[in-house]
Amino acid sequence: MSKSLRSEETDQRIEELETKITFQDHLIEELNQALIMQQKDLNKLTRIVENVVSQVEKINDLNPNAGQVEIPPHY
Repeated sequence: MSKSLRSEETDQRIEELETKITFQDHLIEELNQALIMQQKDLNKLTRIVENVVSQVEKINDLNPNAGQVEIPPHY
């Protein structure tokens, strides 16, 4: 095999690797952005659940019997 043929193969392999790296970098950035959005959504949902729990606790404090189920007298 001649030296120029090996050089062409090496150049082709390097170009293929550079292309793969470019696609991987792009994919990593997309995944990073998706993760950031999911974390924002998770933080928002956590705040909502905390607010709901707080409201339920306030309701229970105002009416301590609200969570109890009374058994009908015929039991």
